[in-house]
Amino acid sequence: MTTSIRGGLPLFTFKGIRVFVHWSFLLLPAYVAYSGWREGMELAAILGEIGLVLIVFLCVLLHEFGHSLTALRYGVRTKNIVLLPIGGVASLERMPAEPRKEFWITLAGPLVNLGIALLAFAAIALSGLSEFFSDLLLGATSWTNALTFLFGINVFLFLFNLIPAFPMDGGRLLRSLLSMRMPRPKATRIAGVLGQVLSVGFVLVGLYKGAPFLMLIGVFIFMAAGVEVRTMRPTVITAATTVRGAMRSGFSSMLTSATVAQGIAELEAGTDELLVLLDAEEVRGVVSMATLKAADPSAALGSLDVQRVPAARPGDDLAGVLRYLRTHGYPLCLVMEHGGLIGVLMTADRHPTDGAGSVAAEGGPPLL
Repeated sequence: MTTSIRGGLPLFTFKGIRVFVHWSFLLLPAYVAYSGWREGMELAAILGEIGLVLIVFLCVLLHEFGHSLTALRYGVRTKNIVLLPIGGVASLERMPAEPRKEFWITLAGPLVNLGIALLAFAAIALSGLSEFFSDLLLGATSWTNALTFLFGINVFLFLFNLIPAFPMDGGRLLRSLLSMRMPRPKATRIAGVLGQVLSVGFVLVGLYKGAPFLMLIGVFIFMAAGVEVRTMRPTVITAATTVRGAMRSGFSSMLTSATVAQGIAELEAGTDELLVLLDAEEVRGVVSMATLKAADPSAALGSLDVQRVPAARPGDDLAGVLRYLRTHGYPLCLVMEHGGLIGVLMTADRHPTDGAGSVAAEGGPPLL
């Protein structure tokens, strides 16, 4: 599992879920501040506008935690949550194949926004509805303004996320409902096509209204829906494929008694970046070309620090093993049969499951 996100600034960790804000997110409050300055707004007013932006993204973050914590109840971990200028992304290790679980994990996000909206409305009601409406019409107080904004933005997030444009929440809800009555690949295709049709509508409305942000969302949905549909078929096709069909029987290996210089020569003679180290009775692990070049050329390979890697059997499920390797960051898996090494499964090789996303297998191969 990675410890950082490219371009992401770490904020905090909760329930094992790391929260990052992408650097591009900082452009949003900067743009708000610049626009306010251009319009001659006072500093307090500009800070107030930035505060409203941060409130929106706090609601977005809670929305993503709704997905993540519900997934955790079903045994699905979330690697991280990343805040972007266009919203938040929760990277679940996998989505349960059961439509019912996918439905509740997906619905949890919008329900968080609905809950916040109801709490804001309750606070408004407690302060007196008549006072609220008079303030709204005759000049709202800052407290009423904040509650009204909180209510309105969460109602918007709730309704917007329910638009059935796959892979938005509404599209995933549609896919899960369809999956209860038809095969998942067919349900994905239907939801994906509908999502792309609606995304074109977003772009056209954005062009007509002069709303570039809406156009950007439309382009994002169109591309993401296409990726989801394309990756569904390979995932299903390879669900019953075994490790034997994808392993490499030819790979770079060497005894630990050889020198570092010999190891470098072995890798340079081929295309591999990793060298499997063997001794008389067992596999010691793997070393990279970078490690070899940083070591004394005359040193024995056995003196180097090696990376221990998992092992799998030839008959193991290919998709599950690849998911385990990618989730935990292993570069390869040793394929063992009758106590002997017969091949390796490289995560860097192009496999039919590539593009299906980072998914965690329950359990996984043992470490050697």
